[in-house]
Amino acid sequence: MEIHNFKLNQMKKSGNLTNDLAVSLRNKIITGNLQVGAKLPSSKIVEELAGVSRSVVREAIAQLRAEGLVESRQGVGVFISKIPEKNAFKITQKEMESITDAIQILELRMAVEVEMSGMAAKFRTEEQMTTINNCLLRMSKKMSIGKDGIDEDFNFHKAIAVASSNIYFLRFIDYIGSRVIIPAREIVTSNKEIIKTDDFLDILNAEHKQIAKAIEYKDSELARAATKAHLTNSIARHQKARLIS
Repeated sequence: MEIHNFKLNQMKKSGNLTNDLAVSLRNKIITGNLQVGAKLPSSKIVEELAGVSRSVVREAIAQLRAEGLVESRQGVGVFISKIPEKNAFKITQKEMESITDAIQILELRMAVEVEMSGMAAKFRTEEQMTTINNCLLRMSKKMSIGKDGIDEDFNFHKAIAVASSNIYFLRFIDYIGSRVIIPAREIVTSNKEIIKTDDFLDILNAEHKQIAKAIEYKDSELARAATKAHLTNSIARHQKARLIS
């Protein structure tokens, strides 16, 4: 089934053209504008309509193919293979490769983790506090010898999620935590003009200590403030990276 009168809505400009185009095409599939079995217009037509290069179209189609939404048939073209679940939430690896996307994901984390830390301060047990401090200690040791401590960082935030007594915070951190921390570190530490890596790790360590201290004091407002400061600073570091790069 050939698609006629194919149009693309104005793409949201996020700084990642491949992701912008993939989102636009995905939305057309979700809303039923592109039916299962329909053949996508040629890459050249999509390229002209979207105002992007051939490589961007190819990468966007590859992203949809990886999600199982389209399939390529040799010598025939690209066809819609399934309708995605409207309620599915997904952050792809591709979306974490630009500074703009990293900042937006950090903003999402702030909306969740500020309250998560406040609840952890209110409900944490002595055993959970010991786990949080042990994670912090392991992270500090790794950072003190110049290691990034990414796994320990993730475990620290996960321990806070457990202490919040809300299983959905834990599910969120399980899903998003390790995926976000790794590229976030790489974006900032790869740009030596921003901050020396040793100083950067010291600053991160200090920010995490403030969060742990507030939770240990059972001070919910201080825990929220410390978490907000940590993620706000992370966003600022990314914004500086974007200006320099």
